[in-house]
Amino acid sequence: MPGKVLLPSSDFIREQEVRHPAREARLPRGEASPRARPRWSFPAGEEGVRYNVVVVGGGITGLCTAYSLALRGAGRVAVFERSYLGSGSTFRCAGGIRASFTSREHIVLMKKSIELWAKLAQELGVKYARSGYLWLSSTEEGLERLKRYMRIHNENGLPTRLVDEGFIREIAPYISTERLTGALYDPLAGKASPFDAVYKLYSALRRLGVEFRIGESVVEVEAEGGSVKGVRTDRKRVQADAVVLATGPYINELLRPLGVDPRVTPVPHHAAVTEEFGRLFDPLVIDFESGAYAVQTFHGNLLMGVEVPEEPFAPLEVRLEFLWRAVKEWSKWMPWLPRVNILRYWPGYYEVTPDHHPVLGPVSGYENLYIAAGFSGHGFMMGPVVGEVMADWVLSGEPGIPEAKNLVLERFQLGRLVHELAVIG
Repeated sequence: MPGKVLLPSSDFIREQEVRHPAREARLPRGEASPRARPRWSFPAGEEGVRYNVVVVGGGITGLCTAYSLALRGAGRVAVFERSYLGSGSTFRCAGGIRASFTSREHIVLMKKSIELWAKLAQELGVKYARSGYLWLSSTEEGLERLKRYMRIHNENGLPTRLVDEGFIREIAPYISTERLTGALYDPLAGKASPFDAVYKLYSALRRLGVEFRIGESVVEVEAEGGSVKGVRTDRKRVQADAVVLATGPYINELLRPLGVDPRVTPVPHHAAVTEEFGRLFDPLVIDFESGAYAVQTFHGNLLMGVEVPEEPFAPLEVRLEFLWRAVKEWSKWMPWLPRVNILRYWPGYYEVTPDHHPVLGPVSGYENLYIAAGFSGHGFMMGPVVGEVMADWVLSGEPGIPEAKNLVLERFQLGRLVHELAVIG
């Protein structure tokens, strides 16, 4: 029997006017993507309204940034979202959360983010579970790489460990170990509900006095003499002491006109969700050789993702090849999968940088302009810590986590890339 679905409040629905945005023809390199004007209307508001901080983008990054700013008394804060909250990458992600990376920057930031996810669960009631990650390998080469990753994790204080078939049967009773060569388990990792996180953050932000301009598109960042003065939307000009761009794969649209290349490339990725089940497995499971992942959602559905060849900046389109490959890759671990009903399938963008690390911090040459983008598939899990890092940059001029300084945009120009080996999907 399907579980109960918790619906958001009527106020949230009215505020969001939830509708599917118009399909995009494609994302040309460096050009603004064509979007139909929203079919709903909002009050035009006051011309020349002023905010202390404008956050552009209503996904997990923008909401967590606004939340950290509001908690620290940043003044009048507004979130601008041209579609509906979570409409970009947030509502299209799997919800996995881990610190089991290979770069110190990722590990340090994600250890803090895991603490903050637990805090959001306690204080706001966000659905979050420390249910683990399980990396499965079917080759000797893969097992050796997992051992290498484990050594890096352990050296950085992460309790990952190799596990046997008996342990796997306990935490993942419906995973076949017939082709198993080795497995790595991360007990610190887990998952959160993207939908619940957005709703709970939105509700908290409203209580904190943060303003929302949903359905209002920021079309230009306005700068004068090397200093950002505000933004121009499709309805009015807005003055701001600081502007934070958290627009995910659409970051190029606002930065390229300023002569800034954020080095963020949108690449389509695909996911599907099945009917609901009882307990299949607790952790998010990864097929190490293919990078495919599977997680059981809080409602019991099985959510799967697997990589298919895609061109950068390609439009989001249905690819039947994805469904074929997803079933093929996961049938070796879940031989019962071909008999399962798939309910929904969707594409979404990974916003990829050359070193698979985000760009966080101020934009050189433009005072009061900050960006948080390029998470390469890890944006949701990093949301809470990125919110704190961005609030640090805006309010204090530097991040409280020293490793975050290595993720500013200038690293690409200086050749100081921070490489990551453990990229999924």
